[in-house]
This record gives sequence, structure tokens and C-alpha cells, in this order.
Amino acid sequence: MSVLAVQMSGRILTPNGDGIHDSVAFNLLSPAGNAPSARVFDARGRRVVDLSPVSSTQLRWDGKDFAGRPVASGVYLVQIREESQLWSGVVAVAK
Repeated sequence: MSVLAVQMSGRILTPNGDGIHDSVAFNLLSPAGNAPSARVFDARGRRVVDLSPVSSTQLRWDGKDFAGRPVASGVYLVQIREESQLWSGVVAVAK
């Protein structure tokens, strides 16, 4: 499996509705053409949410879980997969 090239809009997420750092965008720099899949995990390894692509080159996380509730402050692992490529990154949620 090779590494997917992804650029993040930031590493800190403060989902408080003030319009500043309310979401994090993940931009695929060299997409393979298939829709990417992405999962967010908490520090204990539990899956928090699956991200849907905003476009063919971008995914976005607003700091909410599967039920649409804001997640707790902490560190979250994001994994993005496209075909045989994988990227992993970390986002800190602060409230």
C-alpha cells in the first residue's frame, strides 16, 4: 500500500460555531479518480464517524460523530483511503 498525498487545512478543530476552525478540510493532491473513503477514530481506537467526500478531491470533518453530536475534546486519528493508497493524520479537537 502506498501513501496518499493529502493536505490538511489545519490540525486544530474548535467546533463552536464562531466560523473559525469549525471544520478541517482534507484535500487530495493527486486523486486517483475514485471516491476516497475516510474514517475518524478516537484515542481508544473507536470509530467516531465516516466522512463523505465534499468533492472528488476534498473531504471535511466538522467535529461531529455518527449521530451528529459534537465529539469531546481530544486527539482523533483520520484515515483516508483511495484505491491502494492510504493517508493517516491527527486532528485535535478543543472546546
